[in-house]
Amino acid sequence: MRKAKITVPAVSTNLGPGIESLALALGMHVTATLIERSDTRLVIESGGEGHALLPPDCEHPVMYAAVRVFQRLEDAPLGLRVNVRSAIPLQVGLGAEAAMTVAGLVGANSLMGTPLSRDELIAMGMEIIGRPDGVIAAMLGGLTISAADDGRALYRRIEMAAPPKVVVVVPEILDYDSAQPARSKTVALTDAIYNLGRVPLVTEALRAGDAGLLVQALDDRLLRPSFSKAITGFDAAVAAARTMGADGVTISGEGPALLIFARFNHRRIAAAVEAAFGRHGVSARSWTLPVDTQGVVVTAAETLPG
Repeated sequence: MRKAKITVPAVSTNLGPGIESLALALGMHVTATLIERSDTRLVIESGGEGHALLPPDCEHPVMYAAVRVFQRLEDAPLGLRVNVRSAIPLQVGLGAEAAMTVAGLVGANSLMGTPLSRDELIAMGMEIIGRPDGVIAAMLGGLTISAADDGRALYRRIEMAAPPKVVVVVPEILDYDSAQPARSKTVALTDAIYNLGRVPLVTEALRAGDAGLLVQALDDRLLRPSFSKAITGFDAAVAAARTMGADGVTISGEGPALLIFARFNHRRIAAAVEAAFGRHGVSARSWTLPVDTQGVVVTAAETLPG
C-alpha cells in the first residue's frame, strides 16, 4: 500500500497594499498523511486547530483536494485514509484552507507517482481557493508575488536577504465577518494608485531587509479600513506594537490576525499587543514565527507492505 506525508506552511496574504498578489509563508504548519487502504472506504482523521469546524468527510479541504487530483488523473487508490494535524488557526487570515488544499493536492499527486507538474497543481489549487497567492506561497515558501491570468497563475518567488521573524497575534473577534461594514465593489482611483505604488516598495523592503522602507510602505487604503473597523482594539494594538519597536503592522489576509514585522523585542511586542486587546475586552493569542523558506515538503512517499 502506498503512503505520502506532506507538511505545508501557513501563509499571510495581501501584506499591506499587495492585495491578492503578495504572500509570505510562515513557520506554522499543517501535516497530512495519506495512506492507501485495501478496502473502498475514504476515512478522514483530523486534529489540531479548528478541527471540530471542518467536515469529517469528502468535503474536508485535504480530502476534497485529493479527490480532485484523482478525478483529474482518472485513477485512484481503492480506498484512502487521511490523517490531518494542523497548528494553523482556522478562519483568521493565516491560510489554513490554502495549506490544507495544497496538502491534499501534493499528497494525492505523490501517492500516484507525481504525474502532475507543480504548475498544474497550482492551477488546481487556484481553482479550488479562487485565487493563486496563498496556494503559491504555501507551495514555494518564502515571499511570493503572483497574479491570476485566464485560469493560470503568473508568479515569482522573491529571495530575501535575511528572512525576518514575525509576530502573529490572533484576537478572538466574535462574528468578525458580519462585523465588517459593507464594502463597495468600486474604489477611488487615488486609493488604487496609492496601493499600486507601494506594492513594489513592500516587495523591495522585504527582499532587502530594509526596515525603514517597510515602515513607510506597509499601508493599505482598500481593505484595511473595513477590516480594521471589525477588529475591536485594532488602533490600540497597532500603537502598542509600534511603541515596542515594530517595523510594520498589517492585517494578515482578511484578518482578524495581525502580522507584525520586527527586528527585535518580539516577545515584548506580542505581550504589549495582547495587553492592548485585553484592555478592550478582547482576548488574543500570539506566536513568534520565522518565515518558512521551504514551502511544501514531502517527508514520506513510499510503498508499504500489504
